[in-house]
Amino acid sequence: MAIKVQEYQLLREFKREGAERAAKLLQYQKDAESARSRLRELQTQYEQTFTESVKHGTDATAQLVKIDDDIALQKEVVTRRERDLTLVHQAMPETIISSVEVVEKYKPEYADGIRAEFEDKVNPKLQLARDLILSCIDDHKEYSSAYNDIYREITDLVTANHQAGKTRYIMTQIHPTDSAQVFGATGTISGVRKLLEQVSQYTFGNKPRDYKYIDVAPTTTEKVGK
Repeated sequence: MAIKVQEYQLLREFKREGAERAAKLLQYQKDAESARSRLRELQTQYEQTFTESVKHGTDATAQLVKIDDDIALQKEVVTRRERDLTLVHQAMPETIISSVEVVEKYKPEYADGIRAEFEDKVNPKLQLARDLILSCIDDHKEYSSAYNDIYREITDLVTANHQAGKTRYIMTQIHPTDSAQVFGATGTISGVRKLLEQVSQYTFGNKPRDYKYIDVAPTTTEKVGK
């Protein structure tokens, strides 16, 4: 079964607008992070230069002053970049389509249509399944009734034969419909119960080996009113 998923157009547009807005913000975020990264590099450079000068007893004053000046300037850059990022967040308009609108219109403009499509697909199957099961029970009743007189005559003969000493044992006979193998069980009612048990088990993930998916409920099944 392959379902062609219908797109929720409003959600698609909302995501597109959000992606465009995020792309615009991304450059400001990159600039701010780049500035912070450069500041960390300079601070690390200062620490390493200072440590090396102490370790080797060298004079790195001029170099440290230069790095310190660079750090001061870079801190100003970081401040500006973070300020710009804050301002752009405040100044950039929200998406034309709001997230609230997407949620509010989900049911009436999208989900209700999917639900109706699903109902049109499933309900005819369940209707047919019910009619077929009940038809099996009606068949059982009709066959049982139709052959009941002959069955009674046979059971009467069984009793008479035994009473007359013609048979040593009572040759018990079973009505044809009661001994019929229906859906792997003895008798129609047992067969129906077994079927319903399989349906129940399938809802828990236990798939019958001989199950075959039917995409569309047949419409050519002959129906005769009772």
